[in-house]
Amino acid sequence: MNQALVIGLLILAAFGSFCGFLTWQLVSRLLSLFRGISVQGRCVRRYSTESSDNGTSWHHVYGFTTQDGQYVEFEEDAMFMTQGQAVTIHYRASNPARSATVMGRGGAWSPLFGQLLGIFVTGMFTLLGAAFVWIGISKPGL
Repeated sequence: MNQALVIGLLILAAFGSFCGFLTWQLVSRLLSLFRGISVQGRCVRRYSTESSDNGTSWHHVYGFTTQDGQYVEFEEDAMFMTQGQAVTIHYRASNPARSATVMGRGGAWSPLFGQLLGIFVTGMFTLLGAAFVWIGISKPGL
């Protein structure tokens, strides 16, 4: 097997898998947004973590009560969200904890834009991997 083909397959497998995962997550959030149940919730905690390169990451934990009375907390990053802030939360009744999102009107749009950016970047690398595979197949001597 030539080098371009091997590199292309590795890039395609790694970034294609991650792009697929991010796309699946986005579809799940959009299903909650458009077909789910909407309730009022709050940002119950906001905390930061420090990385080894002196970067700070902010984390947001949201809490809400489902229509059947179950209290659920979940973490989703959203810019400009403050602790105690009321938000609209969308979830699917089949699994509230895994399908909950603050994305959308009454919540925040930053999770959507962050997800789309991730899909775009990993998608570009996936296309790069596909190009390497194509070069490796069409020009076996490289």
